[in-house]
Amino acid sequence: MQRPVRVLLDVNVLVGNIIAHDRSHKETATQTLVSMVSHHRWGFADKAQLVISHEMIDTLETVLDRLQFSPERIKAYSSAIIDMMRYGPDALDPYLILGGEERFAISDIEDAGVLATAFGTRADILVTDNLKDFISKDAAILDTQVVETMSPGKRTLQVLRYRIGQADLIIAHPFDVMAWMRLGYDFEPEALWTTLVKSRERPHSTLPSDQRPL
Repeated sequence: MQRPVRVLLDVNVLVGNIIAHDRSHKETATQTLVSMVSHHRWGFADKAQLVISHEMIDTLETVLDRLQFSPERIKAYSSAIIDMMRYGPDALDPYLILGGEERFAISDIEDAGVLATAFGTRADILVTDNLKDFISKDAAILDTQVVETMSPGKRTLQVLRYRIGQADLIIAHPFDVMAWMRLGYDFEPEALWTTLVKSRERPHSTLPSDQRPL
């Protein structure tokens, strides 16, 4: 993309990043994505602009408090995330949701707020591990790849697309996003969706989750 890719990392991605760090994991999908946006880059060539809302920051702090992180560390982490946004190429401040959640036919008000944030900030991509929480009748859906889970069984990942007015948003799992970066895909939503539709003609891959950690 010629302009910075606007990236919204869901709270579960931000939580996964700090937990992976504490468990001494290296270069997990969540760690890599957070590292990229902290350096305002996306993949090999594009710039990244993180977008997030005040409400999402509040949710992040609540979750980390529930996980028994210290107040000092919670505040330092949330402040660092806000700085990633403010010092990005578009120099944005955290978004303040002033309605719009009612546009989305999903049951969870927090998830509807995340979608409202994505559209309010004109995000190109929302990265989340909770794809099913964002599915509604208004979302276009494609299966992407099958991954083996830690417990016996497999999980089919999907990518979602929402288009409302002039806004166009792709919602994807961290594993898929990392794979698309390696393949050099264009993250402009229309271009990315077109590429993904064409890729359905090729066999889906099955990748063990222990090789593709979050």
